[in-house]
Amino acid sequence: MADPKSSRHVEMAKVTAYFSIFTLLVGCGMLGSGRLPDHLSPLSPQPEGQWELFWTTVDGSVIQPLTPPLEPGRSLAWSPDGSKLAFISDRDGNGEVYVINWDGAGLTRLTFTAAEEDDPEWSPQGDRILFASDRTGKWELYIMNSDGTGQHSLTTTLTEGGESINPSWTPDGSRISYVSNREGNWEIYTMAPDGSQHRRLTSNPAWDGFCWNEWSPDGRFILFDSNRDGEYQIYIMAADGTDQRHLTQVHVPEEGPAWSPDGQKIVFTSRRNGNWEIYLAEANGMKQVRLTQNPARDYNPFWSPDGKRIAFISDRDGTNEIYLMNPDGSRQQRLTRGMSDKGKDRHRWSPDGTKIAYVAFTGRDHSSMRSAQKSPSDD
Repeated sequence: MADPKSSRHVEMAKVTAYFSIFTLLVGCGMLGSGRLPDHLSPLSPQPEGQWELFWTTVDGSVIQPLTPPLEPGRSLAWSPDGSKLAFISDRDGNGEVYVINWDGAGLTRLTFTAAEEDDPEWSPQGDRILFASDRTGKWELYIMNSDGTGQHSLTTTLTEGGESINPSWTPDGSRISYVSNREGNWEIYTMAPDGSQHRRLTSNPAWDGFCWNEWSPDGRFILFDSNRDGEYQIYIMAADGTDQRHLTQVHVPEEGPAWSPDGQKIVFTSRRNGNWEIYLAEANGMKQVRLTQNPARDYNPFWSPDGKRIAFISDRDGTNEIYLMNPDGSRQQRLTRGMSDKGKDRHRWSPDGTKIAYVAFTGRDHSSMRSAQKSPSDD
């Protein structure tokens, strides 16, 4: 999600934003898991290396760098046809939206401002890209054609200190959900893709949807985070904002829910047993099952497009790496190796399920990015 604009104004805005972010993340549980919403999580260049984009085949046999060494990237999003990735990079001085072909060719910059951009999201039809920008001095939502033309704003937050962030398309592309504090605290709204028909869905003294809001595959429900019961936990509501309820009914920090492709199950991360573990539940919150059993942190699960595998992050071997498992928790195996302990929570399955794109902090060459060779302990 965010980082704010213009020399002294930009720096002051960043300080303010990061203070608010830190306060939020302590409650969200994200400091414990190492996961930050993309727009709140700047990946800074380091003397010994850089944040770079890669993809790996799901068997770990091929690891492909997408961005040149020491040219950073973050906030990954595959195009619906799997031919391109949109991402954010500050290689030209500030965070801008770029696209690149799946094979690393065709790098194209789409935005040209003195501001920060973040959270690129392809429309389900692949013809438009939704993104956040602080080009007016506060974070608002914008949309453009997939070639970068036709950029225009979708939100205008008039209240002092108000911003709009965290956009998400409905599966059919007919609506966009987002989060805004335009009325004092963070609430979930929806709008039409042309920026009309804004509707507030939540109305609560707590913060709703700041960390995530996720549409069900059929567009009938939204999963979201809320601290209305003290801790940041998982809630669900109908697409029109009715029937809001605490999904898991466990009063501990929980985060990062992901719908199964058929919409029947939800995988998520919970600290109910003292550390971050991954759980599975029916879409109605029933039949909750623990999938990982490890003293390390296991978090940020994502379903494969066919629903047969779940990718997640774990530091069980000392550094944050990508792992795979079956939906019942069996066949847990490490996919990546040689990565540092920074930034591997931004992993995304390709639409055809053959690759996983991710962000990694590397050295000045890619010698550390080895293919994952399975050992008996991996299974």
